[in-house]
Amino acid sequence: MNPTKTFTVSAQLIDHFLNGARAAGLDIQRLLRKAEIDPALLSAPKGRIQLEKVVLLQRYCNGVLKDEAAGNLNAPLRLGHFRYMTLSAVHAGNLAAALQRCCEFLNLFENTFHFSMITQGTQTEFRLEMLNDTPLRTPYAVDFMLSNIHRFLGWLGNHRLILNQVNNTFPPPSYRDEYRYTYYGAPVLFNQPYNSWILESEYLEQPIVQSETTVEAYMRRAPLDLYLPLDAGGKITEQVRTRIWQGFSDHDLAPSLEEIAQDCGLTPQTLRRRLKAEGTHFQTVKGQVRRDIAIHHLGNNEHSIEAIAAKAGYSEPSAFIRAFKIWTGFTPLQFRKALAT
Repeated sequence: MNPTKTFTVSAQLIDHFLNGARAAGLDIQRLLRKAEIDPALLSAPKGRIQLEKVVLLQRYCNGVLKDEAAGNLNAPLRLGHFRYMTLSAVHAGNLAAALQRCCEFLNLFENTFHFSMITQGTQTEFRLEMLNDTPLRTPYAVDFMLSNIHRFLGWLGNHRLILNQVNNTFPPPSYRDEYRYTYYGAPVLFNQPYNSWILESEYLEQPIVQSETTVEAYMRRAPLDLYLPLDAGGKITEQVRTRIWQGFSDHDLAPSLEEIAQDCGLTPQTLRRRLKAEGTHFQTVKGQVRRDIAIHHLGNNEHSIEAIAAKAGYSEPSAFIRAFKIWTGFTPLQFRKALAT
């Protein structure tokens, strides 16, 4: 199987994304041809588009419109908007402070939504409220803002932020099944009073582990991180993921399942059962961490592919290249070149 065809995005979601470009009078057929996307896919009920082509299409639209929201908000988000927001957030003390900075930055521009962070009891809600009665051009405008901030915060702390619930004011779109990937399987409700997502506040106590240097790499690969299938589990999965990441960070080597079980005060058999109950396995989590480490370092041109392979625990670069292509649909070199465009 060609791994570039494994990771795909709903064509109907992309059709909604293109509403902004249509309203701006862009030649949609030309944009699709440039990204090598068959226009017939957009009207196919179960059509799906390769991730690589989706990324190219969105970059083309953003560039032509000089708008990071591709015309889907009431006013353009000028190129560089999200970069400066991330540069501000990366210097916050923890994820809660970073989310507050994101809200304050976004509210400076009074564009379509008012953004707020509301903490009640043990939960925190990130909420989008319409600034006026102008109808949404497309539900994608909400998807774009909610998923962008959710994924960005997870990247800042290098943790999967498991949402308790996602709320949307609009009716279920035709691509509603895509949300289980976008929001890591969180329940998604429609026709609600607000657009928002809700999580346990303890997630936001986590420190920020990124820097201005890694922000630049993160921005160069946008919007890829919105679509990469990053699986999530429960608290045990998160503990295992954290310990594996720490092992690679300290020694370029993952601890064994037995070592992690001992650290958690569990037997290896109990740890396996709990991971299975959360829908995953030790080797799956280990593979996800290796993928994330590789993606993290590919943004730094000072590291060779061989060095990144070693950081991800591979003694042979060829094995790393094969694994990376399975994870993302790209070779490491193709991925690095895409970051530079």
